[in-house]
Amino acid sequence: MRIIPAWFVLAVLQPAPVPPPVVIGPAQPRPAMPVDPGPLVEPSDEDILRDSKTPTDGPGLVEFFRQRQLQPGDEERVKGLILQLGDEDFDKREEASIQLRGLGLRAKQLLLAARHNPNPEIAFRAKECLKEIDEGTVTAAVGAAVRLLARRKPEGAAAALLDFLPAAGEEDMMEQVRLSLVDLAVRDGKADPVLVQALTDASPLKRAAAAFALGRCGLADALPAVRKLQEDPDPLVRYQAAMALAAAHDKTAVPALIDLLDQLPRLECSRVEEVLNRIADDKTGPAPPPAALDPDARRKYRDAWKAWWIAGGMKADADRLADAARTNGYTLVILLDQNRVLELDRANHPRLDVSQLNFPLDAQLLPNDHILAAEHNGNRVTERDAAGKVVWEKEVDLPLVAQRLPNGNTFIATQMELIEVNKGGGMVSELAPPNGEAVMKAQKLPNGEIAMVVQPPGAAGTGTGARFVLLSDKGKEERTFPVNLHYSGGRIDVLPNGNVLIPEADFNRVVELNTKGEVIWTAGANEPIAAVRLANGDTLITTYGEHRAVEVDQDGKEVWEGRRDTRVTRAFRR
Repeated sequence: MRIIPAWFVLAVLQPAPVPPPVVIGPAQPRPAMPVDPGPLVEPSDEDILRDSKTPTDGPGLVEFFRQRQLQPGDEERVKGLILQLGDEDFDKREEASIQLRGLGLRAKQLLLAARHNPNPEIAFRAKECLKEIDEGTVTAAVGAAVRLLARRKPEGAAAALLDFLPAAGEEDMMEQVRLSLVDLAVRDGKADPVLVQALTDASPLKRAAAAFALGRCGLADALPAVRKLQEDPDPLVRYQAAMALAAAHDKTAVPALIDLLDQLPRLECSRVEEVLNRIADDKTGPAPPPAALDPDARRKYRDAWKAWWIAGGMKADADRLADAARTNGYTLVILLDQNRVLELDRANHPRLDVSQLNFPLDAQLLPNDHILAAEHNGNRVTERDAAGKVVWEKEVDLPLVAQRLPNGNTFIATQMELIEVNKGGGMVSELAPPNGEAVMKAQKLPNGEIAMVVQPPGAAGTGTGARFVLLSDKGKEERTFPVNLHYSGGRIDVLPNGNVLIPEADFNRVVELNTKGEVIWTAGANEPIAAVRLANGDTLITTYGEHRAVEVDQDGKEVWEGRRDTRVTRAFRR
């Protein structure tokens, strides 16, 4: 009797995909005012754990992690169960799926690899197991338990998290553990002995986590031991030690980070580049290599940074270094459908949440965790504190863009005007787009020029006839070329060399256009809405077709994603 695999049955029964609805962008007639949903309250960590029948007290949480540590033979057991996913016997396949789901995060790393198994039944079932682990209560409960344990601080908390690390699965969960260990690093005014001892542990994961926590905790007595790990044989341990020291204002970390530029995996290398570019003020450092993953190019890139350091980079401001290291990887995202702006930490957990906005089409993170937002349907631009309280506002019809300038003024764009107002809301300048065209995206550049994408007024909302325009600080049209842009709202990213990033939703790609409008770089993306170039040369993209922001390197390879349960329409990296 022929066996019909589960993946084939479910694929056949899967309903045909429904085309996405047409988006009513701000360049089209104004949509109806949404009903205010009231405050958006995410379940607390305690609620998540109670729903999953997980203890919330300190000793119970310690025991929770002890039960989830990798045990001898776990890896071989998981490998065997993954092979069993492809067994000819349906019952054996089902039993393997059940056991793998029960192992949760302990099986996740190998399940991730099994998604690409040449046996379609194994690949399908591995994906189904991961879906239940990720979308069910497993990952959410473990993440909540990690954070709550750090707040409860019971005896044995640091040891429990350190021993859990090898079973944490993927980088996001390990990052949550490392961040929580920072909160556990000091006991009675001294470095936790468990973490001090872990600096010399045989496990690179534990050494790295201990170095990160002790370097970030602020105790001067702990720093000498962390500095020693900048010479550790494992590059990821050296990376965590150097990043922690950088956050502690220790400039010895910079040459250690530079030495890692040709040794780290792409994600960690991306973070190092971001820190280096920020302390170099995004101007004086070497340009990114032409091929991000080419070994010779990486070595030359590393040597260029070494030369920069010797030539005067060592004079970099220690406060700037600490700020770059501490906020590295924090990403601001706009959740348009929820009228909400989040800042995600490196573990993709919200550290800042401002809700009850009114159709925010643009946002900017300001000092002191304030948020500037263009509230399109609210007919205003607001500055809000971390609690969401409005501390400044400017009434303006249907704003598309809100940009706080270095001089404290605010640049605002609507379809029909480009204005700059001072701190008191008084008008500094006012300009109409050329030829009566409608603005789609805009940004004021550091030299006073204004970059924007406009389209003929009769074509508003269709993308037809869209063109990039660069205006001088006097309002004179200096440069223009046609572009393919469908979605309106937010800023247009103009690079220091004058090139422009355009999200071409119709062609499922982001393009970089030179000053003549010629395509010189592309990256595939599913109906991209917005794209910004990061200091390290990577590109941060948001898409209409997927609920996520994604970072791609110069070869278009994904190196990070931030996924939510709703559309992510804009994303910005600190």
